[in-house]
Amino acid sequence: MRRFQAVFVFLMVLAGLTVVLIAHPANAQDASSNVFVLVEPSEQIQEGRSALLRVQILDGSHPKEVQATFLGRVIYLYPSVDGDWIGFLGIDMDAPTGTQSVEIFYTADDGSQQTFRKDIEIMWGAFLYQDIPLPYNLEPLLDLDINRQEVETLVRVMNRTTPEKFFTDFINPVRDIEISEFGGIRNYNNGVYEGRHTGTDYLATTGDPVAASADGRVIFTERLPIHGNHIMIDHGWGILTAYSHLSEIQVVPGQLVRQGQIIGLVGATGRVQGSHLHFEVMVNGVWVDPPQFLTLNVPASLPNP
Repeated sequence: MRRFQAVFVFLMVLAGLTVVLIAHPANAQDASSNVFVLVEPSEQIQEGRSALLRVQILDGSHPKEVQATFLGRVIYLYPSVDGDWIGFLGIDMDAPTGTQSVEIFYTADDGSQQTFRKDIEIMWGAFLYQDIPLPYNLEPLLDLDINRQEVETLVRVMNRTTPEKFFTDFINPVRDIEISEFGGIRNYNNGVYEGRHTGTDYLATTGDPVAASADGRVIFTERLPIHGNHIMIDHGWGILTAYSHLSEIQVVPGQLVRQGQIIGLVGATGRVQGSHLHFEVMVNGVWVDPPQFLTLNVPASLPNP
């Protein structure tokens, strides 16, 4: 785990929820005149969306680490080629709306602990409400325990931050029509189960190739009750992508993959009514809207140490 003198973190996963407890140092100094923070593309961010956090240190210090906290989560920042520190904000689908603060911490060259607060505005996500009828043979997959256990499994895998950056940019894993957007509130079989759509669905035919969205390392391949054949790739810097309902998985955990490499084939495994690809993006342990994430303009980084 990465070290940082200003923040102590205790991470706990309970019932599919991630809880981060943070203690701030008593001797932290306000760095309002020493730091410039830019949130891109906007300081107004909808629930379920993501943003780029860019931090400039103006006091001449050369910190070894810069960290931030946001909505109870620790965010690591990384140096870019233009001298900024950059990281990603992931806004949960159920994040509280209104003004929320990002707090940034670093140790100055004189040893003082510097802290800076940046306010952003979280807006309502405007998610759709969807009534979904499932056939009788799929009704067992609406069981609350099955759904809870699957979420817990995925959250355990998602909660990781790899300092190595594999990616340059991201692409869509298939070239097909979007048929169901991210974040929808899904009511199955007249209230038997209600859940959230954690990715974006694309129309595709069983056997169609699925490409890695960016360079990365495969960290999970398993057949799950809901997601079916499921692949998760760690791209570094807290960014993961996942690919669900596959008919075939063609990679193994630990394997390095390149952007555009075929990692599996479209299928209809898991809780589905037909062939399609369910594509997910996770930012610092939070599911976010994949098409919106793909529009972020990520600056070049310094080479990995």
